[in-house]
Amino acid sequence: MKYVINNTKICCLNLENIKERIIITLKKYIKEICELPDGVDLVGVAPVERFDQLPEDKRPGNILPGTKSVIVLGSQVFKVLTDKLTAQNEVGKVSCQDIYQAHNETVTNDLKQTGYRIARHLTNQGYPCINLGQDLTDYRTISSIFYFKYAAVAAGLGKIGKNGLLLTPAYGPRVKLSAVLTEAPLEEDPLIKEDLCKGCSICIDACPSGALKEPEENQQVNYDRFVCFSFLTNNNGCSLCMSKCPVGK
Repeated sequence: MKYVINNTKICCLNLENIKERIIITLKKYIKEICELPDGVDLVGVAPVERFDQLPEDKRPGNILPGTKSVIVLGSQVFKVLTDKLTAQNEVGKVSCQDIYQAHNETVTNDLKQTGYRIARHLTNQGYPCINLGQDLTDYRTISSIFYFKYAAVAAGLGKIGKNGLLLTPAYGPRVKLSAVLTEAPLEEDPLIKEDLCKGCSICIDACPSGALKEPEENQQVNYDRFVCFSFLTNNNGCSLCMSKCPVGK
């Protein structure tokens, strides 16, 4: 009997080793896709447990029941463009804001394409996936159906700044995101613990609408998105809280 039990244990150990190797191989392949010339700049993985503090309707499992991992992709938007952004834009006149928005569309499309390639590969390996683009907005509440910034923090790509944007060490807030929800149990990435704002309030001082204020006690961001969206719409753009941020410069 002992011999049989030992054999069973050996078989179980071998099976676990195989599963671990498969998981490592899958993540390696994901990173290889992201590092292609037409790939993305940033990639991180968060276990689904890191989303337990979100409202139930905003958790990954609400979109893909059985989600085990969330892969978050990020790509830079060019600083040379964001530096030229202004809150004074004439309606009908081509401005840097228009060039910036066209650039954003290109970055977003690249992110969605890379997300699809990752999702297709994992799906073909037997792990159901759903890839999501950051252009999924519910304009009734001016919010996304999925919390991309929260997911990026959970995947170790950055931290939320006083401007309410994702701050990444390499590119600051000048990034766009996409995500892949998957049933594959991928290896998680460590969280960034550093405070990237470090007492800075440049974004708050630069905000022309007054939508940004200094966070109060136990508050990460003091931001009125409705005031911000109204100002942005009436002025055909703004984004000064992003372009003035010194992180990543």
